Parts: sequence; structure tokens; C-alpha cells
Amino acid sequence: MHDDDRALRDQLRAADPARTLPPASPTWLDHRMEQIMTDQSPDTTTVTPTAPRRALRRWMPVVGIASGLAIAAAIVVPLVVGGPEPTVEALQPPMDGGLASGSCLRLEPAAVAAQEHAFAATVLQIQGDTVLLEVRERFAGDVADRVEVTQVDAMTSDFSGVPFVVGQSYLVGAVDGTITGCGVTGADSAELRAVYDAAFPG
Repeated sequence: MHDDDRALRDQLRAADPARTLPPASPTWLDHRMEQIMTDQSPDTTTVTPTAPRRALRRWMPVVGIASGLAIAAAIVVPLVVGGPEPTVEALQPPMDGGLASGSCLRLEPAAVAAQEHAFAATVLQIQGDTVLLEVRERFAGDVADRVEVTQVDAMTSDFSGVPFVVGQSYLVGAVDGTITGCGVTGADSAELRAVYDAAFPG
């Protein structure tokens, strides 16, 4: 070994703070090595992954079912309960044209304006000789929602009345619970509508 190397080793040995300590026994060294190899740090924590929470998923079907029931109730309840029953009144068919003279004159707005009840209606149904009218528009009087009248008999009528047809619309005038004929009551045509508009302006 070179003299310079030997001198350097002597200097390093002199600077070693453990040079005065006795050497460790082989038994202690083996025991310490075994501790190092088997030691588990207390700071090391094993994290076990947890299953994702399913609370939200369980609530979602419940909310969906509740919404569906609410919608179904909104549709079914009005159908089951229904609205108020429509009011119904009966009118008698025209007699001798419904005019005191017993003859039909040229229809004037004044004759229509003299009616106690005047309304526009559509025939809902005819059962036997009974006609059911659905009132759509009221011009005079307190007219019910629906009106029942007797169908005109073409064999015995003086032709002052008008036969009713299901689905057709009519303008109807009545006095003392009896339908007025001689053109006051008839199909809802442009000509008859003009007379009613003149009789009940505004």
C-alpha cells in the first residue's frame, strides 16, 4: 500500500466517532437484521376500497313510481269523478206554427226578439220521438244545458215545424215552454242566423 493511502486511512480512522465503541456481537447483529427484515411500519395503512353507495339508485325508482302515480291520478280522477251533471229542460213542439194567427208570415227580427227563450243547439241524439239538444249559444232567457223536444211528425204536422237530424245545428225560439215554428225555429243557416243577429244585436 502506498504511504499516502496509509496516511489517509489513519486520518479517517482518527475522525470516526465510533472508533472508541466496542464492536457489536454477531448475535446482536443477526437479531437486529431479522427485526429490520420483518418490521412493518405503523404508518403504512391498507385501504380497503368500499363499494359505491347505492342510496341514490334506490331512491330514483321510488321517485319515478311516485311521479307516474301522480300523472295517472291526474288523468283518471277527472274521468271517474266527472264534472257537474248538465241541466235538462223540456219544450213542447210547435202548435199551429206557434203563432196566434195559425198562419206563417214573413219572418221578421221582431218575431224572433219576442221569444222568451232563444238559443242555438246541436242534436245529440234521437230516441224514439224524443230529441236531445245540446245548447251551444243563448240569445234570450235562462236556457238549460240540454233541451228535450218532441220530434215533428211529418204525417200530422202542419209543416210549420222543422224535423231534427242528429248532428245538425238549429236556432230555436220558444214562448211559454213551447217551441215557435213558422221559421223562428229552423236549421242554423246563414239566412236565419242573420235574422237572429238582427233580433239580438251585440
